[in-house]
Amino acid sequence: MTAARGQDEVGREDLFEAEIHITADTGDPERKRRGWLFYVHILAFLFGATLLVLLIRAVGVEPIFQALGQIHYGFFILLALAGTRHALRSFSMRIAVPRQHRRFSFWQAYTTRLAGETISFFTFTGPVLGEATKAAILRKRVPTKAAVQALAVDNLLYNLSVAVFIASGAFVMLLTYDLPVGARLPLFGIAAGMALVIGLVAWAVVSDVMPVTAAVDFFIRRGWKAKWFGTKRGHFHEVEQNVYDFYKERPRTFFTMLACDFLSHATTVAEVAAVLWMLGFEPAVGVSYIIDSLTKVINLVFSFVPATIGVYEGGTGFILHTLGYMVATGLTIGIVRKASMIVWALVGLVMLVRHTAPEALRKAMERNPRLREVMDNLVLSNMTHRPARTFVSILGVAVGVLLIAFTVGLAHGVLRERGRRESEVGAEIMMRAAGSTGFGAQRFAMPVSRAAEVQAVPGVRVACPAAQTTDTSDSGFGMRVIDGIDYDCYARMSGLHVVEGGALARGDEAVVDEVWKEQRKAKLGDPVKLFGRDFKLVGFYEPPGGARIKVPLSTMQEQAGVEDGAFCTTVLVSVSNPAEQDAVAERIHNAFPEDQIIFTRDLPELYASSVPALDVFIDVVVGVAAVISMLVILLAMYTTVTERTRQIGVLKSLGMSNASVAWVIEQEALAVSVLGVLLGVVLTLLARFVVMRTTSLTVDIEPRWLLAALAIGLLGGTLGALYPALRAARQDPVDALSYE
Repeated sequence: MTAARGQDEVGREDLFEAEIHITADTGDPERKRRGWLFYVHILAFLFGATLLVLLIRAVGVEPIFQALGQIHYGFFILLALAGTRHALRSFSMRIAVPRQHRRFSFWQAYTTRLAGETISFFTFTGPVLGEATKAAILRKRVPTKAAVQALAVDNLLYNLSVAVFIASGAFVMLLTYDLPVGARLPLFGIAAGMALVIGLVAWAVVSDVMPVTAAVDFFIRRGWKAKWFGTKRGHFHEVEQNVYDFYKERPRTFFTMLACDFLSHATTVAEVAAVLWMLGFEPAVGVSYIIDSLTKVINLVFSFVPATIGVYEGGTGFILHTLGYMVATGLTIGIVRKASMIVWALVGLVMLVRHTAPEALRKAMERNPRLREVMDNLVLSNMTHRPARTFVSILGVAVGVLLIAFTVGLAHGVLRERGRRESEVGAEIMMRAAGSTGFGAQRFAMPVSRAAEVQAVPGVRVACPAAQTTDTSDSGFGMRVIDGIDYDCYARMSGLHVVEGGALARGDEAVVDEVWKEQRKAKLGDPVKLFGRDFKLVGFYEPPGGARIKVPLSTMQEQAGVEDGAFCTTVLVSVSNPAEQDAVAERIHNAFPEDQIIFTRDLPELYASSVPALDVFIDVVVGVAAVISMLVILLAMYTTVTERTRQIGVLKSLGMSNASVAWVIEQEALAVSVLGVLLGVVLTLLARFVVMRTTSLTVDIEPRWLLAALAIGLLGGTLGALYPALRAARQDPVDALSYE
């Protein structure tokens, strides 16, 4: 009986390998062929990557980034559409399995599909190994023969729907656009080829003819690879027979699967329409249909290129260019859709690990005794025994690290960014009245006439009076900085010019930079609430520098109650030769010894260190983070010691010393702390990316604060585990063994 079972397993494995078209030969010629194909795939990948780089260089990075910037949160719409497509294909795959063998849920089918598609997307083997992966995962719950048959039918029906979709898209484009002959001929070829495939399939179904088996018999009679085809004929015939039987015995399921396939194509058309809409174009269904159908041709022709890198994006750009759009628009559509594919492929990678890791770990432990010893380690066993609690503990430490690194990075980043902007106003020297402290809003104590006096100093190109103050932000929370400028003088000094609208004159007028405009979707003439009243937005300027909002100096002087406009807060000095700014600053200091002289090159660091309360704030944040880490570890380890009282009693009765028991608890705490710090660093970098992509804030993650977070996390974990460790070490073995 065992032998019969073994033969049955061998037969099933053989069928499995044949059905998914994986050659199991081990001869030298076959190995050489596979090695040659592997190098072809690598060359194809390099070709695609090079093509993508060349396309981006030819089009330019700026147009692509501008287009990508218009997508924003719309990317989640694309992810949802892609997820819906996977759900439809998963449902189709699930119902393809006969009801009596369908011992898996829709969620299991969904994760199986994602895992297989990840293999198809990332590896050089494409759909071959991807379908094999799906069959291997399903084999745990479905007989191998039923799983392979279901996957074969599912893929054949999907490929048939692709042929219909491509042919119809080519016909729609031919009927809709007046194309040159060079574009019409390939479309006629594509449409005719797909129509021929559809016609042959329809004829084979109606006539009950098996074309694949007939083709194999033809090759055998002609002597072309006769030996190989002879050994595989039975498998080809069985697969083809399964498809025919499926159509005859389960027609309702057959057409339901076709409907799912066509609905999945509808989601890809919706993706293209959504991206076009986000880029500001009219999302016509016909155009989206044509674009998506022709990109499927690219996927079909260049399926040997891993992830169709380069060729997919370039092909989409070519298609959009043919339809009258910019190549950059096509590249953007290709890049965004590829990004959506990558996200779902990464999700599939997680699912693949989830499906395969337990079995792989079991086999690895069987083959490697030393690995088994590691897994049997007491500390690791304690951590994996309660995975949820261990993860929560790690997350608690990570929050402490995030609190330190991100908060400090945000505070320093915002201040340094403010200083950087102030240093980019076109001036090398800033003059302030004696007694001025700090930065930001200053008292109006510098005579405006000082600018004309400084202008006469040798080496000075332009000297401009200016003022700076703060006002409440749009939301009512926080403050924003406002510059008061003499427009003509400031423009000569900084090179500022209005790109849309007009220059500042007098009264309640304001100009803003392009960043402010984009963030608030502002238009000329819009009101801007400043100092409790509405200012009229009269222009948008470039280049950015200083405060984003600028108003006339005279208006700010009136707001501050300065009589006759006699005083300002700062005189900005631009020198003729920046290399001689130190010498010019010395001349200015000699002429006006009481005034403060500040080099704008020093402003970023001066801003970062000019807020005395910031150090106190950072100390509080560090203290709170350390307390969080310590309390999380204390609670986790105390619970651990309480739950394992009997186990501790067993260890002590077997001769483990008090120090060894305490060290086990401390080791677990240190391991949790290290993992928490690593997770905290990842969360910090992720938070930095999100904040800097979605806002104008700057976050500077400083290595020294990451090291400080590491030290605080480890110290907090060690101290937090100290009391539970000592409590465990002091337990009496007899009392511990009798603990309930």
